[in-house]
Amino acid sequence: MSLTISQRLMQAGEPYAAGLMEYPEKGPMYRYSNALVRDWERAPMAPYDGGALYPCGKCIGKYNTRIAVRPDYSYTFEIRDEALLRSKVDAECANAVIAERDLVSGFPTPHTVGGAGYTHTFLNYERILRDGLCGYRARVEALPEGDFREGLLRLMEGIELYRERVISHLYLCENVHPGLIEALEHADQPPRTLYEALVLWNFVYYVDGCDDIGQLDKHLLRFHQGEDIVDLLHELFTHVDANDGWSGALGPDYNALTLQCIRACHYVRRPNLQLRVKPNMPDEVWQEVYASLATSCGQPALYNEPLYQQALERDFPYIPAIDRERCSFGGCTETMLEGVSNVGSDDLGINTALIYDTFTRAHLHEFDTFEAYYHALCEQMRTEILEALDILTQYRITRGKHRPQPVHTLFIDDCLDKQLDFNAGGARYYWSVSNIAGLVNVIDSLSVVRELVFEKKEYTAETFHAAMDARDPVFLRKARKCPCFGVDDDRIDTLAADLAGWIYDSFALRDCWPSGKYLTVSNQFTTYEYAGLCVHATPDGRANADPLCDALGAVHGKDTKGPTALLSSTAKLPLSRVTGTPIMNIRIKKEHLPMLLKPLVTAFFEKGGMQLQVSCLSREEMQDAMEHPEKHENLIVRVGGFSEYFNRLTPVLQQTVLKRTEY
Repeated sequence: MSLTISQRLMQAGEPYAAGLMEYPEKGPMYRYSNALVRDWERAPMAPYDGGALYPCGKCIGKYNTRIAVRPDYSYTFEIRDEALLRSKVDAECANAVIAERDLVSGFPTPHTVGGAGYTHTFLNYERILRDGLCGYRARVEALPEGDFREGLLRLMEGIELYRERVISHLYLCENVHPGLIEALEHADQPPRTLYEALVLWNFVYYVDGCDDIGQLDKHLLRFHQGEDIVDLLHELFTHVDANDGWSGALGPDYNALTLQCIRACHYVRRPNLQLRVKPNMPDEVWQEVYASLATSCGQPALYNEPLYQQALERDFPYIPAIDRERCSFGGCTETMLEGVSNVGSDDLGINTALIYDTFTRAHLHEFDTFEAYYHALCEQMRTEILEALDILTQYRITRGKHRPQPVHTLFIDDCLDKQLDFNAGGARYYWSVSNIAGLVNVIDSLSVVRELVFEKKEYTAETFHAAMDARDPVFLRKARKCPCFGVDDDRIDTLAADLAGWIYDSFALRDCWPSGKYLTVSNQFTTYEYAGLCVHATPDGRANADPLCDALGAVHGKDTKGPTALLSSTAKLPLSRVTGTPIMNIRIKKEHLPMLLKPLVTAFFEKGGMQLQVSCLSREEMQDAMEHPEKHENLIVRVGGFSEYFNRLTPVLQQTVLKRTEY
């Protein structure tokens, strides 16, 4: 008898794909749960590193280059290497897996800067610690008969199998940390101690595929008996870092564990820790922030807690205050509610510089006034935004139909109560966050066009672009003298606020599926390099294919009037409408942190600033790291919305960080 597609995939060493194809007659929830089970059954166990937490190191299967198909916390699964898949199995098997992937349609669009249907998620760690895994099993067993229940029971079998494999692996290891095996054996039940809580948290984090780590200071506090667990937290953070994991919020109810979490992140690039700042934040928390940032880890980033609460209440008046208190920032920095929300982040990216460049080169000559040109450009921005949102909506619909997320469905409220998959409407709240790239490049470019083409009439549309493309030094000097964003110039800042408002308003013209709103974020992380590759030279000083701006501050090096002027310009943007998070980068000398940071943050937040993240790398450190990277392996910088090791940045991105003004 010939082997089935599933059997041939398993024989070829593709367990996830084999599990997905094993029961074609079953519904999606069972098939995708079964795929995870087969992966957990066969994926190699990570070597035990002697620590107090296990699993450790890289997530099983996530970095195995011999596997072509693997689970993914955002897309449910991915074909990491289609050519590898085709080389390992026959055409029928490969085409079956590819056809499954292609059931979810919608992308790409010309605008996927930092986002193409991506979804970061915070599990409901509070409930996981309260109920234990056995509590979830009981809830699933109580569901009505059907594919939904059967699929999640299969998932629970897989989680238990994985836990047994983890324990069995440790029994074969030497010098296992005292209590670790016992804590894992108890992990089916609600934890009794702080250590058991951390062991369970770490285990579930690996089950989830190592995405967002959650609000540790809040949910561990009820287990805390005054212990110093900085080393344990640091170990957990190294697991997040090893897996390129993401984020966790701290505060705003500050406690001893808030301080310990900040201490634990020294010299570690991940997780992205986000400190929710209230006006009365205690001085001891500020002191920990200074000490942490001085290690050049870029942690924590600072968030204006009162304004985020106001923005959430305005955008989602039906969300009660108790749920708004779950506010966290997934992925790099996308706003969501821990344990109860499904937020597309980054779901989409809009390259405003590309729209500006294409439109201006084609149509600038048609206009006699700047006002007419600017209005037409804004209309073009809106048209392209709405077209991209329509594509995104179709993607979200097909994803909800064909691509369940079993782990998220289990651990995110209210999926079990509704008996609906996480992607199909099961979560309590939904919205989508799209990335706005290149905005400050467009603002500065518009300032140059207004002055040199329309007001002074020194160039026609044709001579303007010819001089710009030729990098004519006379043109560049004139362009540089035009008003720019980031120096507290009301005229350019007013234009900036109007353009930003037009863009943000456009997202309100479409309804998110299955509910909620389309929101925006300024979150370019490392994508601002490749986002500039398709954009010709622009009047703000960029050469052809140069990187775009990486956030909402001044274009690198143009903030010539100090940090107060820089933050004042940024605060004039309608930042509270960027509920997804308007990122603001600033570089401060380590020795100036205690003097500068709190006054700058306080003033910026009082004026409407939403977020501020700080890098403390000197020019000398970065230049030495570029020449001697082996001496600076732990040098970390804030880029876009997250922290990254300076040595991992491309030479082009390193130069953009080097050009930032240091205060």
